[in-house]
Amino acid sequence: MMELPVYIDGKREGSLRVERQGTMTAITAQLRDIGRVVRLSVYGEKAGYLGVPEPAGGGMLRLERRFTPMEMLRFPQRMEYAADRPLDRERAPSKPEPVPAGESQVRRHVLWMGGKPYFF
Repeated sequence: MMELPVYIDGKREGSLRVERQGTMTAITAQLRDIGRVVRLSVYGEKAGYLGVPEPAGGGMLRLERRFTPMEMLRFPQRMEYAADRPLDRERAPSKPEPVPAGESQVRRHVLWMGGKPYFF
């Protein structure tokens, strides 16, 4: 059995359980009801669509699916998380770095590379 996080709008809202049941693979997702339709996919080296969770009462959503070995070929071999869309792994800095002392405050050009500004 493997347990993975479920992210909705970039926030962790639940969990996904993947377990073998004979030759089938059972995938169960349970997450908080956020008040809108959620289309869950599982992500890793590629993405695989799971479906739309249904209301389960108590402010929760639940998705239960069973897949054959052939259907599991559509999913990543190494699942990392489930979400409504891929997570943004690289975030741009929220504000530019301060200007070093002794340099002009006027910048002619700014080039962003690797999440850092380069001034010239």
